[in-house]
Amino acid sequence: MNKPVIVSLARTPMGRMMGAFANFSAANLGAVAIKEVVKRSQLDVKDIDHVIMGQVISAGCAQNTARQATIYADLPVSIGAITINKVCGSGMASVIWAAQMIKTGDMDVVIAGGIENMSMAPYLLLKGRQGYRYGNSQLIDSMYHDGLYDIYHDMAMGNTGDIVSKRYDISREEMDEFAYQSHQRAHKATKNGKFKDEIVPVKIKTRKGTTTVKEDEGIRPNTTLEALAKLRPAFSKEGKVTAGNASQISDGASAIVVMSEELAKEKGIPILAHIAAYGTNATKPEWVMEAPIKGVKQLLKKTDHKINDFDLIEHNEAFASASCAVRNELKISNEKFNVNGGAVALGHPLGCSGSRILVTLYHELAKRNEHKGLATICLGGGEAMSMIIER
Repeated sequence: MNKPVIVSLARTPMGRMMGAFANFSAANLGAVAIKEVVKRSQLDVKDIDHVIMGQVISAGCAQNTARQATIYADLPVSIGAITINKVCGSGMASVIWAAQMIKTGDMDVVIAGGIENMSMAPYLLLKGRQGYRYGNSQLIDSMYHDGLYDIYHDMAMGNTGDIVSKRYDISREEMDEFAYQSHQRAHKATKNGKFKDEIVPVKIKTRKGTTTVKEDEGIRPNTTLEALAKLRPAFSKEGKVTAGNASQISDGASAIVVMSEELAKEKGIPILAHIAAYGTNATKPEWVMEAPIKGVKQLLKKTDHKINDFDLIEHNEAFASASCAVRNELKISNEKFNVNGGAVALGHPLGCSGSRILVTLYHELAKRNEHKGLATICLGGGEAMSMIIER
């Protein structure tokens, strides 16, 4: 069986809601990331077999956003593409799917990743096709309806952040402290140039000329614990999740070149990391935020690992409450956990985040000259995905 390896990976900056990427489509963001990873990989484009991109909010994006991104990246039209939706896990699911294609021998080189422009999510008239006769109607926000809404319990995903805080006794203070830490770590990483190797700048044409976006837009270095404490609960009166300790709505793309180890060696392509193992799991939809806890435990058992075997661990910070629960229950050292901040500070472009955390994980492992990393992410519907990479 062929072994899947990573030979190139990069991401765009994460743009804040209605920020620099407000009118720059998900397909164009994806094209930037794809073009960059192909360039870094040293591969001949003729060797690329397929492109897989995760995306959650595809309404209004036209046909097959991954295919658009592939063509806009100037890849040969002979390279097929598929857009997949596994909610917040879409980006990681694409990498897992790529690894499976490599293992089976169906493909030798696959570009995987995730794309999302939440700023461009359209509003919907769900009954517009049938027609309206009398009275008022309602515009449906596709961002909320298709991405941030638990259909099983008719509630916002933010409510699941409150549920996990209650189930695992996570205090508002701990959540705010985690959020503050995320911003401070992300700011420090940006200031020290830690993200430069993983970020590909994006050029945006405006009426005033061309602007180049080089850094993540959502980081708030001046936020304070006092300011966070003053924010009101966002989803329920007794809740603890606020706009300050939840992930940010944002736009971005990330891409990873996965290929067979045999072909990489044959062509002299430097191998950056091995995809050592991965796993998926599911629980009740309302318990989604704790799903990574069980998922990681299952993966540890499957691979005969202990949590302390990992040099660094990335968990997608959907909500600070969720990250605190994962960190506390799995007994992860805070010095290994989301060391450069996470989605609370950087943002959470839904379809992109699963691959974004892998990009960030690899680059920090490389900077520290360390070996083994674990990434995990929850996804709407009560599921989670986890992956182990080894340099």
